[in-house]
Amino acid sequence: MTQSGGAAAQPDGSSAATAQAADARAQQEEALPYQLIAEKKYDEALPMLRERADNHDAKAQGQLAQLYLEGNGVPEDYSKAAEWMLKSAEGGYAGSQYMLAWFYYKGIGVPQEYTKTVEWAEKSLAKGDANAATLLARLYRLGRGVPKDYNKALELLNMADRAGNIYAPASIAYLYKTGQGVSRDYRQAIDWYSKAAEKGNVSGWVHLAYLYATCQEKQYVDGKKAVAYAHKATEKDPNHFASWAALAAAYARNNEFEKAIEAATKSDSMLQANAKLGEAEKHDASRRAQVRLAAYKESKAYTEDNEADEEN
Repeated sequence: MTQSGGAAAQPDGSSAATAQAADARAQQEEALPYQLIAEKKYDEALPMLRERADNHDAKAQGQLAQLYLEGNGVPEDYSKAAEWMLKSAEGGYAGSQYMLAWFYYKGIGVPQEYTKTVEWAEKSLAKGDANAATLLARLYRLGRGVPKDYNKALELLNMADRAGNIYAPASIAYLYKTGQGVSRDYRQAIDWYSKAAEKGNVSGWVHLAYLYATCQEKQYVDGKKAVAYAHKATEKDPNHFASWAALAAAYARNNEFEKAIEAATKSDSMLQANAKLGEAEKHDASRRAQVRLAAYKESKAYTEDNEADEEN
């Protein structure tokens, strides 16, 4: 019988060690399918992942959706990706709520619907997902599903940046470059694009190259810097058409038109082969690419204010 006021009984050392070992095994078991996916051992991971997903594990459902989205270990299937992402989002998983918002924004596996984008992005943001803040900022900047509000967009982007989001700085740079909600300030744009690049966002290098290559304010035009930054973009992401398009613009600004034509042609081939872009988005990007290529063939550098794509 325990005496009143006495200390509660404590497990002995062997019992504590056993409990710790059991906890460690449980954590390893929980992490196993995700570790296998990181190692690209999809055949081993999928049975475990499917069992968990069928048992309403929201994290597993979101991971299964991601596999269908990317075609890893399973055939690429946007409808199934959206189906599993919805289940995960309804289960309260913040990352999946953000991804579902993105699906509705782009029309991936679901009809494009901005009100749904706002709904799911706000749910994700309420759980602290900084990616959701960047998506909501874009909606406020463009007035899609919400009234256009540049101040709200900047507020959300600053919030995301403080949380360490790698995409927010490039979006803030775009606002300064275009003068949306703030006074146009190319120096600030350069600083924010540089921060984006330092955080690991390749679009930071891409847009630094574009700014130095195409800026209408001559004090910021610098062909050598443009080429250097564009090379960093192609090194970091050699398979993205935007990196090569930036390199083409940089070469043209540096009066290296043969290289510009070569890089622009390569960029256009990558663009046409990009299955992730919607037809309207691809058509618009291709139209702009052809205008640039025509200029290079006439030995002209390409200058266009606000060159940055709104999606970057």
